[in-house]
Amino acid sequence: MASFCSAWRRSSILFMLLCVLVAQISTCFSSKVYVVYMGSKNGEDPDEILAQNHQILASVHTGSIEEAQASHIHSYRHGFKGFAARLTDQQAFQISKMPGVVSVFPNSKRSLHTTHSWDFMGLLGEQTLEVSGFNIKNQVNVIVGFIDTGIWPESPSFNDDNMPPVPARWKGVCQSGEAFNASTCNRKVIGARYYKSGYEAEEDSADTVAFSSPRDSAGHGSHTASIAAGRYVSNMTYKGLASGGARGGAPMARIAVYKTCWDTGCYDVDLLAAFDDAIRDGVHILSLSLGPDAPQGDYFTDAISVGSFHAVRHGILVVASAGNEGNPGSVTNLAPWMITVAASSTDRDFTSDIVLGNGVNVTGESLSVFGMKASASIISASEAFAGYFTPYQSSYCLESSLNKTKARGKVLVCRHAESSTESKLAKSVVVKEAGGVGMVLIDEADMDVAVPFVIPSAIIRRRIGKHLLSYINRTRQPMSIILPAKTTLGLKPAPHVTAFSAKGPNALTPEILKPDITAPGLNILASWSPAVAATLLDKKHKPIAVDPEGKNGNAFDYGSGFLNPTRALDPGLIFDAQPADYVSFLCSVGYDEKSLHQITLDNSTCAQSFRTASDLNYPSITVPNLEGNISVTRTVTNVGKPKNIYKAAVSSPKGINVTVIPNQLVFTSLGQKLNFTVNFKVVAPSKGYKFGFLSWMSGRSRVTSPLVVQVAHSNSGLMR
Repeated sequence: MASFCSAWRRSSILFMLLCVLVAQISTCFSSKVYVVYMGSKNGEDPDEILAQNHQILASVHTGSIEEAQASHIHSYRHGFKGFAARLTDQQAFQISKMPGVVSVFPNSKRSLHTTHSWDFMGLLGEQTLEVSGFNIKNQVNVIVGFIDTGIWPESPSFNDDNMPPVPARWKGVCQSGEAFNASTCNRKVIGARYYKSGYEAEEDSADTVAFSSPRDSAGHGSHTASIAAGRYVSNMTYKGLASGGARGGAPMARIAVYKTCWDTGCYDVDLLAAFDDAIRDGVHILSLSLGPDAPQGDYFTDAISVGSFHAVRHGILVVASAGNEGNPGSVTNLAPWMITVAASSTDRDFTSDIVLGNGVNVTGESLSVFGMKASASIISASEAFAGYFTPYQSSYCLESSLNKTKARGKVLVCRHAESSTESKLAKSVVVKEAGGVGMVLIDEADMDVAVPFVIPSAIIRRRIGKHLLSYINRTRQPMSIILPAKTTLGLKPAPHVTAFSAKGPNALTPEILKPDITAPGLNILASWSPAVAATLLDKKHKPIAVDPEGKNGNAFDYGSGFLNPTRALDPGLIFDAQPADYVSFLCSVGYDEKSLHQITLDNSTCAQSFRTASDLNYPSITVPNLEGNISVTRTVTNVGKPKNIYKAAVSSPKGINVTVIPNQLVFTSLGQKLNFTVNFKVVAPSKGYKFGFLSWMSGRSRVTSPLVVQVAHSNSGLMR
């Protein structure tokens, strides 16, 4: 018997080892989709590039062109070179070592970062923007591309009334598809494409894809496009809320649509295809309100960084959202060649009053236009737990977690821990199905995002939620009534940085401040357009605050400040950077000349490399590891009055002595460039990052750069 047991144990161990080995072999030989990035295009014919890609694939498929073509998914052959293919890990590794290959990375999924705003920012009236000779007539030659979920072209925001013919330089197309044909485009929406190769390679599109065409089924793409470039539409409202005129930031600009995002997200293969086509089509600006869930670890294994690098080299401005994680160091889209935008509030809110039985009025966030007709009993959802759910689980109003007998006819107080607006909406559905007549949702993340609930509902913050639950627990028959949502204007202080907006420092290259600027991104019923001027003060001329505590923000929250589009048209001075400067930047962060030559396919070298990444001619100056002292030089270009004098004013970061040489810039001509040097010296070491600013002032003109410094060995990189 003992011998049998011993033999059985040995057999079991051998079987387990065999299973592990089989699993490893299976993993090795199973294929998945990879992007093979091969740097800049150097005049090759697109068909020749495709043939070369097939040859590379054939070399890892035992020479079989048939197998190579079967594994091939997409080729990039207009703005840059590369391809996407289904490969095993071993094949991907082999290709990564081949000449001409810059990087090989998986087909990762990205997430979407999800009228009155332009009035709040200073663009008032119907399509008026007259500053120093600039007006909307110039916008008709500007083409803004949106990489997003597509567009709903019938929206009045996209009508082409009184717009001139499409610019002759435009090379794009209007791609036909489901509920969308070539004639759907017009003089406003001049191009539309869609991409789903990367999506279909990873997911079952039969269950999730709506509109296999540029048509928008999610709303996100139409939203962002109308915010940035929508026409003026009078008498706009959302179910009676926020009534008034709506307009985009550049209402006469043209729109080009690149639909890469589907129900579950946006895949790298498709994003790069959109960048590739947008470069060829001739857009001037690319907008992306999407990104990775966490900061990337490298610039050239990140699809958005790769695509935007080549877009910028072709003269395209790329603007991207910072992300929605809301934690220190969470900001995404980190490349210095694109503008990264944080989210702030406006002075408008959508609120719903919750009147308690003791007469106390609690104000919450809501887009629900439903109101209760009479007061009802209010209970914590934990009291209505059902089946196998615990009271704690039921407090989050999960599906099937509520007892209908206990919930019927009552207002339920639920909790919410995630950041998804869809799940907040779903909780109101759960309460309704359980017989509840209203819902108060305690947002444990304090996000302040209004939601169109299906029953009378409102969102409150944690602190207020504690008081509400205390009232319920101490009152014999707690009662409440939830009133319909209303629009509240003139809120103060405003703007403030939202709790969900991703924050610095830059996790990849801390010498580059991210986000760059902040713009409205909370409860917006229209959107924003890229610009460069910013202010550090709210509408009451107080420092911009940060939710949920309302404490003063800093450059990790709002970058250089709140977007001021009218002042952006006459900035006075600009910090200019050319593609060659980004090459020097890449040298400073460790890329060698061989890698750079593959990326650029020109004669770029690291001979002019910066000492540190802080030397890039960026509008901000960040020194993340200051030892003793350091000097950083910047170059500004005069785009204001030909003859002008700017004087320096400095607010030094705590514990740091800052001097500027020279402290006066004398310009004698338009376009003239002048250098200045900023010296940083530690005088009182302190922990964490400290913040200040440098302003160049001339009359009413002020050009401000954030100064962000951390003393070496402070061991507290995320402290403020």
